[in-house]
Amino acid sequence: MLGDSEVMRFLGPRRPLTEDEADSWFRSALDNPSRFVIANADTNEFIGFCGIKEINGVLDFGYFIKSEFWGKGIATKACQLAVAELATEVDLEAVQVFIAENNVASQKVAEKLGWQVKQVGYKDGEHGRYYRITL
Repeated sequence: MLGDSEVMRFLGPRRPLTEDEADSWFRSALDNPSRFVIANADTNEFIGFCGIKEINGVLDFGYFIKSEFWGKGIATKACQLAVAELATEVDLEAVQVFIAENNVASQKVAEKLGWQVKQVGYKDGEHGRYYRITL
C-alpha cells in the first residue's frame, strides 16, 4: 500500500516507499498506541491506518487507506472511531490534520466529521488547510 503512488501522493515524502521503507514505517506505527489499524469487517484484511503523531509539538491526525477501498465511507467511520477512542485514552484538548488543497476527498471527510478550518498554509511544500477538532 505504501508503494502505491495514488495512496502516497498526499502522504509523507509524496512518493511510493520502497519495501524496506514501508517495513520500517509499519514497525514504527505498530509501536505507537495512538495509531489504529483499519481492517475490513468481513475479512479482517488490513486496509489502512489512522491516528495521531506529534509533529513539532503539535498532535497531528492522519490516515490512509488502500485505494480500492476509497469512496466507501471507510475513512470517515475509521476517523470517527479513532478520535472517540483517543479522546478517552489520551489527554488531548484538540487534534489537527493538514489536508492538501487538491485532496478533496479528505476535505470532505474532515467536514463530515465536523472538523473546522483553522488556518490555510503550507506543509512540506504543499498548500492546504489545517483542520482542527476540539475534544
